[in-house]
Amino acid sequence: MSLYNLSTAFPQKLWKNLKSPRFSGTCIILLSCFVLLSCSYVKKVTGKPQPLMENSLISMNEEEVRKKLGEPTMVSLTPENKIIWTYRPEWKIMPDNKGTVYVEFDKGKVTKVIKAEQ
Repeated sequence: MSLYNLSTAFPQKLWKNLKSPRFSGTCIILLSCFVLLSCSYVKKVTGKPQPLMENSLISMNEEEVRKKLGEPTMVSLTPENKIIWTYRPEWKIMPDNKGTVYVEFDKGKVTKVIKAEQ
């Protein structure tokens, strides 16, 4: 008998709960919050274009870059005796180069900035 009650009583109780004003009000509030948050997110993404970091760093010295971006994650030297600073995002689930910024110095000045997108 309990299996029969589960299959007949549960849908009836669920339907009564769905028709209650408290449940309907809660759903409307949650839906409104979701719509408002999604609209504000879209506005941030599609708003004014962000300035390119690559162009703003060109011809800066090491101290200026350190003030703007902080300490590099890794510093390396190329075969052409150019210094490359690597900035990686601090925490990622999947290890990849997305979001990594490479800053190349030649004679103390930034010559090239590459931001990995993929």
